[in-house]
Amino acid sequence: MSKLVRTGLMAGAMAMILAVGTTAPAYARGGDGGEETGGGYEVEVSVVFSGDAAPDGGGGYTISMPATCWWEQMSYDGWPEKNVPAVDGTSAEAMLKWYDAYVASLGSSSTGAGWYYSLPPREWFQQQAALEDAGTDVTFYTPQCQGDDDWPLLVELGYTDVYDGGDFLGQIPIVLNAWEVNVSPPEPVVDPEDLAIEAREVMEIAAPEVDRNPKMADGSAATFVNLPTWFWVTDPQSVGGEDGELSVRAEVVGSPVWAEVTAKTGGLSIASPAGSRECDPTLAIQPWQAGLENASGCTVEFSRASVAYPGGYPVTASTFWNATWEGVNQGGAEVGGDLDPLEQSVTVNVPVAEVQSVVEGDG
Repeated sequence: MSKLVRTGLMAGAMAMILAVGTTAPAYARGGDGGEETGGGYEVEVSVVFSGDAAPDGGGGYTISMPATCWWEQMSYDGWPEKNVPAVDGTSAEAMLKWYDAYVASLGSSSTGAGWYYSLPPREWFQQQAALEDAGTDVTFYTPQCQGDDDWPLLVELGYTDVYDGGDFLGQIPIVLNAWEVNVSPPEPVVDPEDLAIEAREVMEIAAPEVDRNPKMADGSAATFVNLPTWFWVTDPQSVGGEDGELSVRAEVVGSPVWAEVTAKTGGLSIASPAGSRECDPTLAIQPWQAGLENASGCTVEFSRASVAYPGGYPVTASTFWNATWEGVNQGGAEVGGDLDPLEQSVTVNVPVAEVQSVVEGDG
């Protein structure tokens, strides 16, 4: 857990309350919290994957994904007309001077329409300056969020402290914080649905490699017309085992956010120009064994020989997976929904011969 430098942020003190859209220059996105991409602002997030479909068996990974909210080092270009200095969030003494100038430039607290945000009280800036004087350097950060409703989202997700503005203003997010220089700010907030999408993308669902029986021993490995041919997957996990289910869970390190993706399949589909079959997982994982009834396995009867297909019929073994997700967001709310389905397939050539063509006469 990150160690928070400040203590008793709002104890007995009035914060500087501002309305979004005031004439003061906005805080600029500085720092290295992430990067702008075509799909929005992305950050590097530490994630732990687990589950029977986790990549490489699970473990910790760093992934790049859209951020909902994140902390960036304070960057303010200054307001020369109002004598407000530029600051970069690396000096507590400079931040105290900035606060005094900034508050003086704005006059009374804003009561305009729109969302409100709050700066900490002057006493807090003095606390940071005292820490700095005592040899503990701190760095100042501001929170950022995607979209137009940044400030309410900070409150909803519990990503920053709040000032109680009473019945009129409600819970107002405090948009400045400080941590010791060797302590990182909290991990970025990510939407659990975005996390679920990332988890779905890395799910390890094996392609359904199949074996079959019978196979002619003459080197052609052909099966026969109108004879039940058994197909089974060589890896039962490629159809989710008997239950036809696989899952992967992704947990953001240092955050309550997690998402778990569950993929379910109806089993194995065998498709060819001369015979097809849908088999549930319990049939698809059953290898041929002498003495077993054909109803115990996934069998296909080919209606004609494959003479028109050099090398045999193209037989496609495939699995189709419906994907759902559930999880918890930064504020602790349970969420979930549907994701795009997944599909895996393998195509092999299966020669099919007429039974009579391989029957030898008596002489």
